[in-house]
Amino acid sequence: MLRQTLFITFLIFQISAFAQVGHGGKPLFKNQGQLKSARAVMQGSEEEKIRLTPPAYEDIRLDLESPRKGESFTFAYPHFVQLTPDNSGVVGVLDDGRLIWQLRISSPGAYSLNLVFDKFRMAEGDSLFIYDASGGYILGAFTDKTNKKWGGLATAPVPGDEVVIEWRGRDFARENGSSIEIGAVNHDFLNIFKILKGAGDFGASGSCHTDFTCFEDAVIVENGRSTGQVIVGGTEYCTGTLMNNSNNDGTPYVLTAGHCLGNSVESEDIVFIMNYEVPACQEQIQGSQMQSLSGSLLRAYADRLDFALIEMTETPPASYRPVYAGWDLNESPATGTHTVHHPMGDVKKVAADNEIPTPVTFNASSVLGNSFLSDAHWKIDEWDEGTTEAGSSGAGLFLEDGKLIGLLSGGAASCENPINDYFARLNRIWNHYAEDTARVDKWLNPSGDGRTQLEAFDPGKGAFLRLTHFTPEMNPVLKNVSGGTGSWTGNNSEGVVAVAEQFGEVASARIYGVFLMPGLNGQLGDGNLTVKIWSGIDEPEFVVAEQTVSINSIVNKEFLVLFDEPVMVSGPFFAGYDLDYTPTVDKWAVYQANSVSGVNTVLLETSAGWNHYNILSGDSPAMAWIDVLADEVIYSDSATIDLPSDGFEVVPNPVEQDLVIFYPEDGAGIVTIFNLKGQPVLERNVLIYGNRGEIRGVGEKLSKGAYLVQFQKNGKKLVRKLMVK
Repeated sequence: MLRQTLFITFLIFQISAFAQVGHGGKPLFKNQGQLKSARAVMQGSEEEKIRLTPPAYEDIRLDLESPRKGESFTFAYPHFVQLTPDNSGVVGVLDDGRLIWQLRISSPGAYSLNLVFDKFRMAEGDSLFIYDASGGYILGAFTDKTNKKWGGLATAPVPGDEVVIEWRGRDFARENGSSIEIGAVNHDFLNIFKILKGAGDFGASGSCHTDFTCFEDAVIVENGRSTGQVIVGGTEYCTGTLMNNSNNDGTPYVLTAGHCLGNSVESEDIVFIMNYEVPACQEQIQGSQMQSLSGSLLRAYADRLDFALIEMTETPPASYRPVYAGWDLNESPATGTHTVHHPMGDVKKVAADNEIPTPVTFNASSVLGNSFLSDAHWKIDEWDEGTTEAGSSGAGLFLEDGKLIGLLSGGAASCENPINDYFARLNRIWNHYAEDTARVDKWLNPSGDGRTQLEAFDPGKGAFLRLTHFTPEMNPVLKNVSGGTGSWTGNNSEGVVAVAEQFGEVASARIYGVFLMPGLNGQLGDGNLTVKIWSGIDEPEFVVAEQTVSINSIVNKEFLVLFDEPVMVSGPFFAGYDLDYTPTVDKWAVYQANSVSGVNTVLLETSAGWNHYNILSGDSPAMAWIDVLADEVIYSDSATIDLPSDGFEVVPNPVEQDLVIFYPEDGAGIVTIFNLKGQPVLERNVLIYGNRGEIRGVGEKLSKGAYLVQFQKNGKKLVRKLMVK
């Protein structure tokens, strides 16, 4: 294995993510010892638990039948309640004199539960959490910063058929005290969390869809970062697009279909979920739904144009990597189109059409029974890739330059027959009606300067990434102990007690959390998992951060564990976990993949100490799928680079400015960079000296996106993939 020293320093910014936007703190079970009284009954006895009757088949029969586009996609049944601290739950006293109220609610058989608070007001200093029965999936803290103008709150779904609501604060009866009343508990009967039934099957959308993360086109990637799920009233699914306005100020406007709001035309209880997608084009692994926004204001709506423009009352944190979509009022577009959407409430998908859309009249009726206005839609005659389904309603229609020109209203397209979809035209909903509440130009172009198009706005400037050694061409598998029991990254007959992925290329970073990709979950029993960051050169030495989570809370999907506070590391570090539960059966393990570079990066700890996986197992070098969420990441000017067996590598990758070429033979060579259509876009002579050469200004000369770099020397041609930021 060839090794070279990297003589270049560059900076990448990353930041953390939250399960619904929270404002710090922990639930009581993570702060043991604070109770003065009622310690034994906190979280409620079985007698205190609120048990709801699950919906009967007749209640949900129509929703279980194949839903149609042009209607919102119903996934949950609402239990209407009036639950307050006065009539339900358990109250205790903390050591500092504050009160604590906890309420357990169950609806047997629910795949998830979400809540709508008819009254929600947190007094300054008070906080509220919502979590699952195991305490592993937490929403909050909700504080006075969460208070909405409409006086309520809608929450994202929590997996399982039981939730705990926990409030801490001063007396409710005091002046300006907190006010809490739960008005609806919504029972998910379709399983929006989609426990895996088989590779690539989350039980929802059709088989013809292509996952969003399989696309490397920079425009589609950017459009996907604008797209999210819209949950209305805790029971209905649609798709929406985060829109830019001419002030470029990050006001969180979301454009969706008018029919998604239903007959009530209310929008306060909307939840917008971002980044629900499979990781790295691995369709057998479900993405996380942890990044969500709650609460909204209806800014503009028109039934006969089938649009709703809502403003979320929370701004997406930088950790969500939001992009506010650009737009175009062009009445005669000259390119094909694509849409990014959530069919049937599934992970993010893409449909594309190579032909120019046609302006037409959509001969259908609105949700209120009115006919749509004439000449107000774009028609997609036939999708060349993918299709749309129920749940896709409201999805943006984008030109090849990434600007939005419409939003999905309805149509007949399906996997079997992907034809005849209709998108409400942006240039028609722009200012057709005189009222500000029925037009979007007043909101998306507040400057009123008459412009007809606007570029997208990326507040993070594309820098928010995560550290990973996994690449899409790898094959994630569970590697079992040969001749023994268990998986190498879980409890096994070899006595592995800890797993760590090595990040030797980093000089310093501020770490917020760790992504785990489990291929085996902990449904078989109880236990904990302690996620850690270690410092060290050749092996983990000192623990610098750790967080313990319940193993029952982790299912077969992308799982993000956040530390209570970010931690700075200097020099190489390791990310992983201790297996600190006692049963010897293998209940939980992360995926591994063989190293494409031939370098092993996963280490395992046994009673004999730390050792590399390939040495312990006798297998090929590999990595463990453990990613790190961090910002202020600096790659050292003295870090070592592990080169593949042919000795050729390009760094940094992604590149913003200069590109460094590593090759084991000195002398002159030719570098040619191709786009993904195979067309050469840049060619340079390069001199390799000391096993390295440099091409200046690559990032400035090329548009952001994916490319292929070919290095030619002495009749030999080598190719690497390159991303330009």
